Amino acid sequence: MAIYHLSAKVISRAGGRSSVAAAAYRSAGRLRDDRQGTEHDYSRKGGVVHSEIMAPENAPDWMRDRDQLWNAVEAVEKRRDAQLAREIEVALPRELDRGERLDLLRGFVQREFVDRGMIADVAIHEGKARDGHGQPHAHVMLTMRELTGDGFGKKDRGWNAPDLLMGWREAWARDANTAFERAGRSERIDHRSLEVQRAEAEQQVERARGGGQEELALEHEKKVVELTREPEPKIGPSANAQEKRGIVTERGEAFRAAQARNAQRQELGWRQLELRLELMERGRAFIATARERLDQLWGRVEAAMSRIKERVMGEVERPQVGADRGNMDERRAAVLGRDVHRPEVQALDIGRERVAPDDPDRDRRDAILGRARNAGQARDVPAVERDIAARGAESRNQGRRDNIFGRSRDAGQARGQGQDRDRER
Repeated sequence: MAIYHLSAKVISRAGGRSSVAAAAYRSAGRLRDDRQGTEHDYSRKGGVVHSEIMAPENAPDWMRDRDQLWNAVEAVEKRRDAQLAREIEVALPRELDRGERLDLLRGFVQREFVDRGMIADVAIHEGKARDGHGQPHAHVMLTMRELTGDGFGKKDRGWNAPDLLMGWREAWARDANTAFERAGRSERIDHRSLEVQRAEAEQQVERARGGGQEELALEHEKKVVELTREPEPKIGPSANAQEKRGIVTERGEAFRAAQARNAQRQELGWRQLELRLELMERGRAFIATARERLDQLWGRVEAAMSRIKERVMGEVERPQVGADRGNMDERRAAVLGRDVHRPEVQALDIGRERVAPDDPDRDRRDAILGRARNAGQARDVPAVERDIAARGAESRNQGRRDNIFGRSRDAGQARGQGQDRDRER
């Protein structure tokens, strides 16, 4: 993974530092400090693969000499706490070769610093990172005063603006990504903070998942896991040198603690992502199996419906005569639960009053209704018997009416006897 790093700091006399000594160390050279009367020799320092001075076109030639340049800076600064130079440190992409890294660095320095009127002392170092791979990086020392003729003028305070530093950070990321693209590499770097990058990656995951782009969502999720870390503190050259000699320093301990926490976060994040992927794969397998079974079931249903349709159409188109009609009648009777060989007849006593065979009042009722006792008896009753039955029924009905209207039974009987005498006469 490509690493982004760009930091800026000021080399100040207040910290007891010297611009001549700093230039000698970064270029692995031998320089004499005229102001202090000392010599700084780092010619045996290893890891410096390139150094040069880049200056504006109007700069005098002597400013392109490292010894003369930084001694002139020391001479023009009179204050005991004077700011001598600004240093920009950038991490060069290890994914590019040396030539590509040099072209990238030169283009960035020329556009962002030299074209603004600064003189840049550039040195490229190639060390070894803690992961065992190369750690190419560059140190760029910048002058802080304007050029006036053959010397330095006033300091340009505009070069200290925070917005300018943010612009440099963004420009380095843009130039590096262009170099990646030109080299056919897929790696990219980002100058923004980890929190901002992680929030953006999470939003990309949601958008991709909402659009049904699971593969793209997975790529963004991997990026979220990689960005789930805290910034690691810088050890610094002094503490780093002590650490190399086996001396445990406070900065080294803080750096290792941050590394351990980030490793735990990374491991937890990858486990969660693997579990999510496993669940997704199981879900896809389940859906595929269920879909296959549904397709098979639907095929069977369609085949059955097709057979039923063919059978029904055959029955409709075939003439219903002879034995076929009989078979149809049998099938219809089977559906309706009937016996096709036994005709349906309506019982003779439907609608009649059903009386038990040993009912004592059955003869009298039959006589009143004019019914015969059985099918073998004559159905016509003699007129006298019918008259007697009718009179008896009338007498009983009269009794009921008398009871309803409060008449006495004797009066009803007398009336009945009078009617009988009149009838005899």
